[in-house]
Amino acid sequence: MLKDFLLDRSEKNQLKKALYKQLHRDRRISKAELLERFHVPNTTMTRMLGELAGKGFIRQCGFGQPSGGRPPALYEIVPEAGYVIGVEIARTDVRVKLLDIQFQIVGEDQFILTKQHTSERTIQLIANIIGALVQEHQVHSLLGIGIGAVGPIDREKGVILNPESFPAEGWRNVPIAAILEREFSIPVVLNNGANTGAIAEYYAQSPEEESILYCISGYGIRCGFIQEGQLLNRKEGDVTSYDHIIIEVDGRPCICGNKGCLTTYASFGAMFKSMEEQGIPASIDQLLNSHDPRVRKIMIESAKYYGIGLANMINILHPHTVVLHGKLIYDDQEYYEEVVRSAKEYSYSHNRQLNIRKGSLKEKATSIGAAIQVFDQFFM
Repeated sequence: MLKDFLLDRSEKNQLKKALYKQLHRDRRISKAELLERFHVPNTTMTRMLGELAGKGFIRQCGFGQPSGGRPPALYEIVPEAGYVIGVEIARTDVRVKLLDIQFQIVGEDQFILTKQHTSERTIQLIANIIGALVQEHQVHSLLGIGIGAVGPIDREKGVILNPESFPAEGWRNVPIAAILEREFSIPVVLNNGANTGAIAEYYAQSPEEESILYCISGYGIRCGFIQEGQLLNRKEGDVTSYDHIIIEVDGRPCICGNKGCLTTYASFGAMFKSMEEQGIPASIDQLLNSHDPRVRKIMIESAKYYGIGLANMINILHPHTVVLHGKLIYDDQEYYEEVVRSAKEYSYSHNRQLNIRKGSLKEKATSIGAAIQVFDQFFM
């Protein structure tokens, strides 16, 4: 099985695993190209390709362009040789996806979080969905489960520590990775949702995008930064620290004890508070659908401050691309454009030509990235 092959960390297996990862990265590649990259004898390469093909992990997939002789045979991985699960645990809902080893979605399900969704009930529902997806799609080789969750978390121990703003109680120090590992006897990897979203967008990027700052805006501002496949802050488990960049000295009081934090100007909560102070019913629907000029003014002012916060992050991290994710980003073009305008205006001049775009994977990014991270763990 593919899982046993990937779990084998013996020195003898390392070269074959590296070969498999190269095939996975390039999608389709010839033996001649592989020989150039691995610098092994032709007989060794032929033997390794034969072994991987014999086990059903790779296959021939046609021929490339000839360069004077016979056209070279091309190889690719077999997508159905293994599957991974990606889970997103957000403040409002949970999404579960089954992906093949090429990270194509095979099946999915989701549910809304309510006051009744304690950690025990939520984890049981996740396990039930995973079991149903595996049975429905007749999966025989499930490699692992990746989870992208609201933090703070302990990544090494796989524990959700104390997430903010969950509707239900009972979410303190939840060992979710250990619980699901016992249930399914496969590796479980936990990370912050902003980090897994960054991983997904990085894999989906064009080749020239060397680094990505991925920002989720909504009830808070959560960010992940990835460069050349490596995440910043690999040990710390709270990506909401970006939430507390000071953008206004002696500004609005924040729950963290400081004043002028980004979250007090750019989050849903900040906008709701401004609406309530003016006697306007506060909700996401009101933000998106109201024609009240006071609501529009609150939104655009919030977008300006969000852009200022982004400019500070950009000036420090120097990303190649900034990817924005969030309901207002996708559903309100004026809000999005003001965020981009403000971020570029307040960035250091060399950063103003920066590529800032909406997330290409939208709501799928966090769970897809969680699944990708499971696969990557086998090669660390």
